[in-house]
Formats: sequence, structure tokens, C-alpha cells
Amino acid sequence: MARLTMMALVLAALWGGPAVAAERALDLLDAPVAYTADFYVTGPKGTYRGTVWHAPGRERRDFDTQGGGQTLLLRRDTDSAYLMKPSGKWYVGLGFSAIGTLAGGLDKLVVERTRLGEDVVAGIKATRYRITAAGPKGGRFDGEGWFSRDGVLVKAAGTATDGQGRRSDVETGLSRLKLGRVDERVFELPSGWFGMDLRSVPAERIEQAVESLRPLLEGRSAHQ
Repeated sequence: MARLTMMALVLAALWGGPAVAAERALDLLDAPVAYTADFYVTGPKGTYRGTVWHAPGRERRDFDTQGGGQTLLLRRDTDSAYLMKPSGKWYVGLGFSAIGTLAGGLDKLVVERTRLGEDVVAGIKATRYRITAAGPKGGRFDGEGWFSRDGVLVKAAGTATDGQGRRSDVETGLSRLKLGRVDERVFELPSGWFGMDLRSVPAERIEQAVESLRPLLEGRSAHQ
């Protein structure tokens, strides 16, 4: 579960959008088109690979870890986010903005980009930008991002700095990008799964709450 939480934080640090003026990162999170792709995210604790399904307001990422497959479901349209463990058929529900808040204020990051030129990433024509993003609690991202003509972030790489000044190299990218309608069922919680709702828990206590629940959830899975 800790690995899944780290995954959410790295993604929150990297996601942006195609605007050229300074805007809130969460306002830029959604690409305006639906797509499916393979993805990777590299952060302080390693590299994660998986599949992403995206539609405006909704996104799901399935990925592998040493502890097995996990899922991050983001529902901006309903202000919800879910950390899911398919093998145990359980999930933890959060508020959407809590993902950014967990990362030290990344939910309030302001993003600015400078166009550097055109490029090709994993066979996708993209515009390359210099990116700087700063938040009210000292968190920031400095690096470069590549966006397709449809506004899809196909690659980003740089340095994330938290509110305590700790710096980490982070990178994410897509491959096998396929534009087109995504089955809405991939954005729904499966019926019959066990869930814990933490949307009422203050953002600064969510990580502690998730960790305290992990033995219960994992123990439940082992006895199914």
C-alpha cells in the first residue's frame, strides 16, 4: 500500500496540461481526449510500469509492484480517488484533492511552461516544453515535458523538491498510445469489493491512516 501511495505522489508531481500561461496543475491534469497507453513512472523508490486508461475527468492506472498488482483510480468528476488491491479485492477511498495535498501542497502547484521545439517521443509527434511548477509550501518541479498535439503528456522528466527541500529525480512516459473512446466500466469500482472510505480524514493524516489499515486489509485478503 505504501508503494501505491508513492505512485500517487509521483504522478501528482508530474501531471500537467497544454496551456502556456501559469495555471493550477490540477486544472491542467485532464487531457481533453480519451486514450489508452502503456506507462512508466520512475521516482525515489524505483520504476513502476503498467497501463493507463484516461477520459476527461477520469483516469485509471494498473501497475505492478513487488507486492503484486495495484490500481490507482482517479475520479476528478466526483472528487474521488481510490487506492486498490485487485488480488485482495479491496480499496481505500480518498478525496481527489487529497492526492495532491499528500504530496506537500502539490494540489496547489502553479505551472509555467516555455516552448522549446518539436520532437518525437515513442513514435508520437510532441511539443517539448521547459516546465517549472511551484506550490505554497515549498514544493516544486523543474524539468521538461513533451505534449502531443491533442494535449496528452507523453513524457516528463526533472527534479521534484518537497517542502523540506528534499530533491528527487522523477520521470514518466507513455508508449503504445491509442486515442479513442474508453469503456466507462474501467472507471467504476468493482461490485463486491471491500472498501474503506477515508474522505473524512484530514489530508495530513491520510498516509498514517492508510498505513494503520494495511495489516487489517492484507489480513482480510489472506483469509478469503
